[in-house]
Amino acid sequence: MKKRFTRFKHTVIAALSAAALVAPSLPASAAANYKLYTVGSTTNVSPTTTFGQVMMGGSTDVDEAFKWMIEKANGGDFLIIRATGTDAYNQYVYDLAQSIGKPLNSVSTLIVTNLNNAGSDSAVIDKINKAEAIFFAGGNQADYVNFLEGTPALTALNNRIQNIPFGGTSAGTMIQGDHIYDSISAGSTTLDSTTALNNPYNSLISFTDYLIQTPVNHNIQTDTHFEQRDRMGRFLTFIARNIQDGEETAATAKGIAVNEKSALLIEKDGTAKVVTQPGAVNPGVYMAKSNEAPLVCQSGSPLTFRNISVYKLFHGSTFNLTTWTGNGGLPYTLNVNNGVITSSTGNVYGGNTP
Repeated sequence: MKKRFTRFKHTVIAALSAAALVAPSLPASAAANYKLYTVGSTTNVSPTTTFGQVMMGGSTDVDEAFKWMIEKANGGDFLIIRATGTDAYNQYVYDLAQSIGKPLNSVSTLIVTNLNNAGSDSAVIDKINKAEAIFFAGGNQADYVNFLEGTPALTALNNRIQNIPFGGTSAGTMIQGDHIYDSISAGSTTLDSTTALNNPYNSLISFTDYLIQTPVNHNIQTDTHFEQRDRMGRFLTFIARNIQDGEETAATAKGIAVNEKSALLIEKDGTAKVVTQPGAVNPGVYMAKSNEAPLVCQSGSPLTFRNISVYKLFHGSTFNLTTWTGNGGLPYTLNVNNGVITSSTGNVYGGNTP
């Protein structure tokens, strides 16, 4: 059964503002649909902000990426959205802003506790509309899809993030492209590369399309925890499916995959750079583009998909999403034949030097 959830293109928002005390984070709401925790001022502010998009790969957060968002938030209210977990980001982000001399008005964590109803909650929508930065934490991207899909909160989110810094890590990056591997049909099962390559229409694979819309995320499929969890095979399968299912053509299908402790920082004009956390092992970001339609991408048969261009970015490398060209990285080519990947460098992940 095909699990692709292809929707009409939404114009949406999902963010949250801040409110509370200049003190350790405390619950600011016990609403049935969400919990809100805030550090900072309860008085709303409306500074001028600048768009930027952060795709972070998971594991330890990248300080430089948050500093970049903080600068663009310009003393406003920074909103963390999550469906599980704690308010641990609040003090981290608030203190980080103080440390670089760019204090924020507040940092709030909104934890969605009712995935079915929170997207229509007026208080949640208000938090999104008043946020000067929005960041989706890790977790399960299925929760974010279920929370946002078809809701007023999504509309608010998509409207808001056109002009403020926006980002996420792990699951929070998985939802950022035009095409989302939503993990809804997979449930608690982790999809590995071998399973995907051996059957691109495996029942574990399902997609949601055109959920979040930013100035720079068009035609893109994302993946995270990338090299660390050996996800190249499933990533290429996702891109092949986007072509095979008619969501993209061989000329338009693209992907961005991010290693742990790595982040891609994208400006509104499509220029981007990579930053990594000190001590990261095999950090990097992969920019992939198809050049041909898959030769074999059908249910029950291993994938054959050739001539995929990859540009691996390292710390300090730059890339232009508009021209799809980079500097300081490693270009190479991948081929998939009967479910087996080969690389022009002899390494599916390119190698660790440009």
